[in-house]
Amino acid sequence: MEDIKRKLEALGPKIDRILQIGGAPGLSLGVLHKGVVIHTAHFGHRNANDAVPSNDDTLHTFASLTKIMTAVAIAQLVHGGKLDWDVPIREYLPAFRVRKDEIGMKSTLRDLLSLRTGIAPANPYWGFQNNELLLEPSEITATATFIGTAKPFGQFVYSQWNYALVAEIVKHVIGIPIEDYITQNIFKPLNMTRSSFGRLQDSEANVAHTHCTHDDGTTSRKPDATAYILASGMAACGGARGSIQDYLLFAQALLRDYKVQTENDVDFTPDSVFPLARTVFSAHVGMGPPQRSGIEHVAYCLGLYRTTLPGFLSLASPNFYYILGKDKLPAYGKALAGLEVFHHSGTAMGNIGALFLVPSSQSAVVAFANSQPLMDPTDFVAQLALSVLLDESPLVDFVKTAKMARSVTFTNYEKLERSVAQGKTDTPPTKPLSAYQGDYYNGIHNLVLSIAVAGNGHGLNLTFQHGHTGFGLMPYDGDTFFFPVNREDEMCTKGMWGFMYKDWHLFHFEINTNGEVESVSWRHDPYVASPEVFTKTPSVQVYARL
Repeated sequence: MEDIKRKLEALGPKIDRILQIGGAPGLSLGVLHKGVVIHTAHFGHRNANDAVPSNDDTLHTFASLTKIMTAVAIAQLVHGGKLDWDVPIREYLPAFRVRKDEIGMKSTLRDLLSLRTGIAPANPYWGFQNNELLLEPSEITATATFIGTAKPFGQFVYSQWNYALVAEIVKHVIGIPIEDYITQNIFKPLNMTRSSFGRLQDSEANVAHTHCTHDDGTTSRKPDATAYILASGMAACGGARGSIQDYLLFAQALLRDYKVQTENDVDFTPDSVFPLARTVFSAHVGMGPPQRSGIEHVAYCLGLYRTTLPGFLSLASPNFYYILGKDKLPAYGKALAGLEVFHHSGTAMGNIGALFLVPSSQSAVVAFANSQPLMDPTDFVAQLALSVLLDESPLVDFVKTAKMARSVTFTNYEKLERSVAQGKTDTPPTKPLSAYQGDYYNGIHNLVLSIAVAGNGHGLNLTFQHGHTGFGLMPYDGDTFFFPVNREDEMCTKGMWGFMYKDWHLFHFEINTNGEVESVSWRHDPYVASPEVFTKTPSVQVYARL
């Protein structure tokens, strides 16, 4: 064990370099091995405006590393007989009965937690710029009955609406918010004294603050993401925050209970915090067609991905789905064939994290960084530490891979910019710009896109919910308008994730037979073939929000 500790400590220079390449101000790392915390380390600083480093008690945003906490909370409630894995959620949420497709008729808690309902991501519905809330939490169930499907029921789609619905079920059936349930039944029993949901107290100074990373690698502060996630009703998806020490306490207890229950073929022991751990760790949906991967190789469990090595442990990270993909990432674990690694990434606007669990050796690695970086340093740093625990050989050169990821980030934006520019023509809009003005509503009239002529008279301004979220639109091709590709503007000025597909930038207006502008369509979901249509509503007509 001492040799492993020395090797982990020796990773410092490589971790510093990976952090520098990624452009986050600071990173915290924690390592558990054979059920014991053996290493914590902190790099950089917790705030771009000062040089104070993080420590074991510094607060980090857990983001989607909250999902496994939600899953084990539901396992507690199922074990206690208050909920059931396989009862259709329409039985728990009467409002969801409006939905008549397979999602509405068949979806269960097991389906929601394993992200296999097929429901589309529909990210713009709950907010996507500078943490501005677009829908009230009271509208989650109604909106989820309306959102389209990205894939057939039973296939994996990473959509936050699944976990938002889990929270709605807990509130409706148990009578308390899920964040209160997790606090009382997970944080307190495990003595996770630094963990909570919600807004920071003004007196709290030991915080790894939210940042964005500019194109030149510098960083600046952004609004706190965790409070916004809670306010949006998405606490079950990613609303927890806490220290690296607290997360290691959670991982330690989870791995211990899973080991005991597996070895004794039971679902609960008297000292268990986490009953039904075997169900939580079971593969529930494969991550691709059987001929390419299959559930036995890569799968989603309940709040965790599971990869059987060799494989791509960056699967959940922006390093994979935004930047490198299978073609550029090196496979991990070529000498560790058959080993199961459970993992997840946590991404919020201005925070990022990575978690790796290896039950066979009672090992866990967790890393948190405090920015929206140029590539995900937590993913590569955590895998680097994991390589020491697993004695992986040959080692992946994660510094080299980080450099490549940073370079590809800019290359991808250049490609996207060219792709959008290639479709631009000199064909002018068919109507005067003033004809496009007005409010355009979605199908259930709870999301409005408002269009006005820009102040310079050369384009349109689009805002969501009459708020600050929006885009400046320029003529593109006839009745199609666009906003330009610009990473700096999107990631830092607007504080949103860069969605790397052409249609995200295009808004097309439809003209009816009377020559009036009647709707605007926007393909905001890359997994959904058809764009969503927002219908223009006369200003004299008022719709009540659902």
